[in-house]
Amino acid sequence: MTNLTPSSLLLGKGKKRSLFAHVVEEIGTRIVRGDLKPGDPFPNEADLGREFEASRSVIREAVKSLAAKGLLESRTRTGIRVLPPMNWNLLDVSVLTWRYASMPPQQFFAELFEIRSMIEPRAAQLAATRATDEEIEIIGAAIAAMESASASGDGAIEADLAFHRAILSAAHNDLLLQMGNLIGVGLLTSYRISSEPYSVMLARHEDVYEAIRDRDAARARQTMELLLRGTQEFLDTHVPARATVGA
Repeated sequence: MTNLTPSSLLLGKGKKRSLFAHVVEEIGTRIVRGDLKPGDPFPNEADLGREFEASRSVIREAVKSLAAKGLLESRTRTGIRVLPPMNWNLLDVSVLTWRYASMPPQQFFAELFEIRSMIEPRAAQLAATRATDEEIEIIGAAIAAMESASASGDGAIEADLAFHRAILSAAHNDLLLQMGNLIGVGLLTSYRISSEPYSVMLARHEDVYEAIRDRDAARARQTMELLLRGTQEFLDTHVPARATVGA
């Protein structure tokens, strides 16, 4: 699974992106936002090349990249077509970011926490019974990093993400690890809107860690449920009605 960091999640923010990355992100965003819909005529390579001032090879590689993400299909006879959302790889970090950047924040958080509440409490429960001593130390190290990090800096996001990823890993179910991208994009998005939940919910993160450390599966599940519920309630109350996820 991709090892997400704030820099990788920011999709080139603060760096000069390659033309290829720009073309992929721009076309991908248009598809996810609905500007290019399934069934609509798709621009040909020549038109895209002129628009982006890119060579045909760059356009073709961009199309291949988007096809790998499930957004496009390219066939010799039928050409390029946009695929419906059911085909999109929603665990791909780029697709996740483009999708959530186009959504109202209330919809974003409702969808995000609905999925997280199905996955993470069970993962914490499993971690309490399956984690090795070393894995529990890793979760504890993430808590220590959270305590020492500035709530408004990249270190806070990295520590918070490390905490949740360590629990998924300690559950010893490889399919759960795929949820790391979803959690990573969700954390970054919430930090862009408000970093307050980090400080407010730090104690609840500690409660989860202590339950896993104590090998108390029922308490691990309960404390993770409380952490997620409290974070969601805080964001529901404090996120400005006109905030945008992509801000």
